[in-house]
Amino acid sequence: MGVGAWVWAPDGRAFIYSRGGIGSVGNLWSQPLDGGKASQLTNFTSETIWGFSLAPDGKRLVLARGHSTLDVVLIKDAR
Repeated sequence: MGVGAWVWAPDGRAFIYSRGGIGSVGNLWSQPLDGGKASQLTNFTSETIWGFSLAPDGKRLVLARGHSTLDVVLIKDAR
């Protein structure tokens, strides 16, 4: 799953999604389908969530987190 991916909660009453884009802190949130307020599931203070998955029983989570480095190189008068 990439940034911005989501999965159904094991009970089917909510969906879980990553919030925070490239270059910002990512955390997982749960949004109830009944219109209730979203709740934050993780409290990371750095890095982006690149992907995640829940175990079928919903008791375990695996995720990939990291940061990206973007560089710009200007080459002038190359021969």
